[in-house]
Amino acid sequence: MGRIYLCFSLKSVSSSMVSSENFDRNYQAVYKPLIKFLFSHPNFPFSFSFSGNQIQYFKKRKNEIISILKQLAERNQVEFFGGGYYSPILPLLYPVDRNGQIDLLSAEIRQTFGKRPRGISFFADCWDSSLVNNVHTCGIDYVVLDSTLIPKDKQKYLPIIMTDLNKSVDIFPYYDEFIPSKEISVEEYVSNIIKNVEKIERKDVHFQVDVDRIININLSHKNVEELCECKWFESFLKYLKENPDVNIQLSTPNEYRKIAKIKVPAFITAGINGDVAKWIDNSYVKTNSLQKNHYTVYDFMDAYNSSRMLYNRVLYVSMLVNQYKNDKMRKKAAREKLWEAQTGTSILCSSEGAFFNSRHRHQSYKNLMETEKILREDGQFEESVTCFDYNSDGLKEYVCRMENYFAYISLISGAVQELEILKNTGNYCDNPSRILEYDGSQDDYERGFFIDHFFTEAQFEKYVKNEPAGDGVFSRIQYEEIKYSQAHHEVTLGAHAVWKPSNQKIFIRKKYIINSDGMYVQYIIKNESDKKLCAKFAVEINIANTNFSSEDYVYNSIELVDNGEKVNIGEDKKASELLNEGKLQNVGIARISDIESGTSFVFEPNENCGFCYNPIIFMRQNISNGNIEPSDLTNVSTLFWDISLEPKMETEKSLNFTIIQNSKKKKR
Repeated sequence: MGRIYLCFSLKSVSSSMVSSENFDRNYQAVYKPLIKFLFSHPNFPFSFSFSGNQIQYFKKRKNEIISILKQLAERNQVEFFGGGYYSPILPLLYPVDRNGQIDLLSAEIRQTFGKRPRGISFFADCWDSSLVNNVHTCGIDYVVLDSTLIPKDKQKYLPIIMTDLNKSVDIFPYYDEFIPSKEISVEEYVSNIIKNVEKIERKDVHFQVDVDRIININLSHKNVEELCECKWFESFLKYLKENPDVNIQLSTPNEYRKIAKIKVPAFITAGINGDVAKWIDNSYVKTNSLQKNHYTVYDFMDAYNSSRMLYNRVLYVSMLVNQYKNDKMRKKAAREKLWEAQTGTSILCSSEGAFFNSRHRHQSYKNLMETEKILREDGQFEESVTCFDYNSDGLKEYVCRMENYFAYISLISGAVQELEILKNTGNYCDNPSRILEYDGSQDDYERGFFIDHFFTEAQFEKYVKNEPAGDGVFSRIQYEEIKYSQAHHEVTLGAHAVWKPSNQKIFIRKKYIINSDGMYVQYIIKNESDKKLCAKFAVEINIANTNFSSEDYVYNSIELVDNGEKVNIGEDKKASELLNEGKLQNVGIARISDIESGTSFVFEPNENCGFCYNPIIFMRQNISNGNIEPSDLTNVSTLFWDISLEPKMETEKSLNFTIIQNSKKKKR
């Protein structure tokens, strides 16, 4: 058996929203004891992954760590892995953004520590073969990847060499099964490594017998904290010194590359970290046995629609930036803000527990709106309503780029499924649907603005109480385009359906007139059956809390004009209670305010209607600790009318929707 090279490394903190408190805690519990150990033990090499945000934090708040790491780098004891500056999911980005983020972090590392990165690690190990070209172009020599992405027959504790379009890169797998634990003695740990290497060597009859192997071990912050507390690194180093016959040597991947004689040719297909893959098969529930062997980030987005929606927005804004040609400096500023929005924690779950909370997504939406605002401020912006397949679902959407907001209208339920105010408040349509396992009931439709329902009286009573209310018909139906006018900013949709309670055919023609401050939505409801139609027609508005915190969440403020009198709905008086008292049945105008951002949404029906309000707090599992915790808050407001239509007759209902941006903002 040849020599075994062990390479230890530490993962970065990936999120752009990690608070100073968390950074401080990681510094005290992880970085400070680890770097103190490395400084006093120069024969223990180590590798670090840092995001751009981490380096900036250390520069501003803990500059002493920079000085020490620079000294360790000068004596070739530590090396630094590169990556994307804002920890993006690189396979999801255009090549120009991939290269730009990699180069930006490489430059930051070189300027800070005096040495440029030779290797690269990826957020959640999101890999695609096209990255070979980007890595090669950016002057990176090797990649560090989760071993679960490597085919079993290629896992020989040797570097992989992968070629794509005549460009090659070395790949060093890291093996989670070799992460040390305080529960296992150093002697047992070393014995386990040797046994596994010997087992592999017996199968490698075509290699020279004494080939040197490499085992990479990528540690999390929690791993390092535990190992430092129990003095594991000191014990391990002492064991190696006292047992010189143990053929193990500490190294870094770059140092091993200089003496490596054998590389295993392999083509690594697209994949994702095994820990993340366990959350894909059964959405929001971690599984131990996966339905297939290989998953990609696209599988994750198929399982989690909110991630897919954000990715669609990222691609759209990336396109706007790439096509912009008026001002180079403005384009550069917009691209930098775009990169900040591309952080992986907003789209994908991570070991830091970001996935279960919506705040990361809304932060990215804010950065994307800021990106678009930078481009708009050159004075060349023109309002537009365009029609194309915005979200790559095979159906066309109607994308509204207006003076004060961005939105798109979907054929699915004929609803507004994205709404971002130019004031940078996040996506007010970023609403999850209830899941039976966590929320006690199941929604069979995607929430948004202007979701249409038809209910019986009994169904509506349940609906008002936030209980499953049966089939609302038009909330789950696909509308068809009747008329679209790009010049007049008008979209007219239509849908036929059979209302099951009475087996009656109903037709809705739904017309949007889009303006700078909102929309006018007109409904023409026709009874196509041969008997009288009696039902509740409800229009549902789902307004997401764009700054949700499970410790301190704030409900929307509701102001109504009911029977000519002003009514405020607070947390102490629910809309369902007021309805039972005979109130909220004759509403002429409703103002729903996000009191944290100062944004108000005003709905004015053409004829008085009923109103109900039911905020929903969604529960999800925190992947970092397994606890079921509040993850999102959606403020559900519904305007409704009693419909009584004779056969073949029709009626009109309409809403004038206005967005008002106030200067006042409540501080949390």
